[in-house]
Amino acid sequence: MKRLTLGLTAIFSILFLTLSLIFSLNANTLVQTSMEDQTKTFMEETAHTLEKACQNLTSEDLANETENWRVVRQELLSVSHSVEKVSVYNKEGKEICHLGNDRLKSENPGVVSSSPDSSNDFQFKRLDRPDHEAFYEYSGNLTNQQGDFLAYIRIVRPTTDIADSRLRLFRFSILGSLMMTVLLYVALRIYFRQISQPIDSLSQLVGKLNKHDYSLRYDQLGVEELDALGDRVNRLADNLSQQGSQISMQEERLKLLMNYLVVGILMMDKDHQIKVVNRAAYRILNLNDKVLNHTYEEILKDQELKEMIAKGYKKKKNTKSEITFHSTKKRIVDVNVLYVPQNREELSFGEQVIVLLYDITEIRHLEEVRSEFVANASHELKTPITVIKGFTETLLDGALEDPVSARYFVGLMDKESNRLGQLINDTLDLARIEQDKREHRIENVCLDELIEEILIQLRQKAQKRHVQLHFENLFSKPIDLISEPSRIKQIMLNLIINAIEYNHPQGGDVWISIDSQPKSGLVIIKVKDNGIGIPKKDLPRIFERFYRVDKARSKASGGTGLGLSIVRNLVKSMDGHILVESKWQEGTCFTVYLPSDPRGEED
Repeated sequence: MKRLTLGLTAIFSILFLTLSLIFSLNANTLVQTSMEDQTKTFMEETAHTLEKACQNLTSEDLANETENWRVVRQELLSVSHSVEKVSVYNKEGKEICHLGNDRLKSENPGVVSSSPDSSNDFQFKRLDRPDHEAFYEYSGNLTNQQGDFLAYIRIVRPTTDIADSRLRLFRFSILGSLMMTVLLYVALRIYFRQISQPIDSLSQLVGKLNKHDYSLRYDQLGVEELDALGDRVNRLADNLSQQGSQISMQEERLKLLMNYLVVGILMMDKDHQIKVVNRAAYRILNLNDKVLNHTYEEILKDQELKEMIAKGYKKKKNTKSEITFHSTKKRIVDVNVLYVPQNREELSFGEQVIVLLYDITEIRHLEEVRSEFVANASHELKTPITVIKGFTETLLDGALEDPVSARYFVGLMDKESNRLGQLINDTLDLARIEQDKREHRIENVCLDELIEEILIQLRQKAQKRHVQLHFENLFSKPIDLISEPSRIKQIMLNLIINAIEYNHPQGGDVWISIDSQPKSGLVIIKVKDNGIGIPKKDLPRIFERFYRVDKARSKASGGTGLGLSIVRNLVKSMDGHILVESKWQEGTCFTVYLPSDPRGEED
């Protein structure tokens, strides 16, 4: 805008200066013509005055210079102008007198020595000298009343006064034109600045709006039309700002929703380029950050998934399948490929393909666990029932008549029925723990006293297995926690019994230690043994229902296979967590972390 205003100002100024110069030249010519006419008039008046005065003269008066001629000369002297020269010539062309500007005589001898013209009419003409000096001449024959020729009169007047006047006028015109041009330039600059300033402001504002920056506003600058336009642009900026805020908020909400969806989403355009991808898709497909605006053929690694997407593009219809990915770990994903056609009225872009990815790995795992649980539970229930039924048939077949055999079989039946009851109780306990339907009686529990009671209870069992029990409080003073005593007791019993049962046949040791971390608000319980340990491949599954590392030993010990599953769910219900470390044939260590006061965490 500054260049435009500067250009317009310069153009107007140059145009004005040109017109001023043309006017000055025309005015100078007009003045010259006017002054020439005025000079001619003055010279005519002089000639007519002389002619009138000579009406009563004769040629002898001029030749003899009589009194009458002297009177005429005196009168001519009074009417002639100081800058002009009046010369009178006789018939022979000899100058008989001259009046006025004597300087012309010395400077212009050629003019005064000219022969008289034989014409009777007066003539006005311009005479140019070789030295470039110019003169005006008015000449003609002078006659008396009778029409007799008296003399030839020549009036000469220099052009210098006219030239000086023209030069002064020209200089004044040029100076005036320049001054007016400067004034016009300054005025135009001020005027265009007043106009360009609001235009620049509006241009800057529109530029900001184009870049989605709605912070700038137009200020009133005193130009009514532009101020009105500025008000409209300000209202437009306000509306765009509000709409932009709403759109940004909606985009943030949509982005937040997309990222918190458990379903992975990929959206690709007609050129197969990925335009939308959420956090779940990154996780499920193990993608890096640079996937947007790249084709799915470049980014995706699974061939089956790429074939599904290509099929959606080609056949323009939805497809569904279950794909197993083996990138970092095994994932079972339910994949839906949705084709969005181009002719949808609500869409302003071309065809799209949307891929929905739902990770069902955990669901399939739970289905497997449920299937295994049903199979294991059926097997665990079937075994004691089969044993009891077999012993019952044996007794009915005649063994009942033998007191020794009868007592033996009844003892086995009692043992199996107790095992069956324990299995049912453990199963019901586990179900109640998982559903959190047990009544909780939270109270202050002295962990040292509780463990001492458990050790007394299990000491005889440990002695039978030649296992030494050791207890240590690492906190150096009794540890109290707010919890349900029965749940802690059940946890400790299961862990210590397992440590005893799965120790070496020749005996071993079990160490129980407790510690407290006041800063973190946790109580730490460790149960460690130097028994047979757990193979590394079995560690991830030891907390599953009915899972046994050594099935023969487990059944021999009367275990149900639900102990560790109960422990894990009890710890979880108390807002704690459990870790296990083990080496085969070296021993196992279970570490339980429980909050010392769960009520503080709830607050």
